[in-house]
Amino acid sequence: MDAKQRMVIIIGPPEAQFKAQCRIFGKLKEENFFGPKEEVKLEAHIKVPSFAAGRVIGKGGKTVNELQNLTCAEVVVPRDQTPDENDQVIVKISGHFFACQLAQRKIQEILAQVRRQQQQPKPPSGAQPPIPRRK
Repeated sequence: MDAKQRMVIIIGPPEAQFKAQCRIFGKLKEENFFGPKEEVKLEAHIKVPSFAAGRVIGKGGKTVNELQNLTCAEVVVPRDQTPDENDQVIVKISGHFFACQLAQRKIQEILAQVRRQQQQPKPPSGAQPPIPRRK
């Protein structure tokens, strides 16, 4: 890291993290840490369950490419990453402040969808759906 950057670790629910990022961004603007034409860049690291990393990437990288095109932020899910003790991997997001925040929100939406799908009861394997009967 160069001398002009500091790492801040924000822990909490996603919405609280977004608020904290915005407050820090606001403080930097207020204190004139960057000029009026400069764009603040943000790098965020999100821990995601290792089984959900594939959903963030998508088939052939389709989802991550769509995320990057939509948000203009760079989204990287390192392929050779070893999950941590909680079976999580890190997704790295970087870009202009608001682009990075949008990418974070989109990833949180993907993770919420994965959680909802996990909570749905699955039919027993090999079971056939019930056949409707005529009365």
